Amino acid sequence: MSEWISVEERLPDERKADYLCLFEDGHQQVSEWLHDDIQGWVFWYGDPTHWMPLPPPPSTPC
Repeated sequence: MSEWISVEERLPDERKADYLCLFEDGHQQVSEWLHDDIQGWVFWYGDPTHWMPLPPPPSTPC
């Protein structure tokens, strides 16, 4: 399993959308952050402090 990476250390590769779950005050919220050519990194619903790459999807069907 990957380790958490601080956004101060580095950000994910550009041009990939990443999804995360935030847990603030006991509430779960889905957020999105992505990179675009005009604004750079764009974050919706929060300011992430850490991230980790997602594992590859399962290779066998359900």
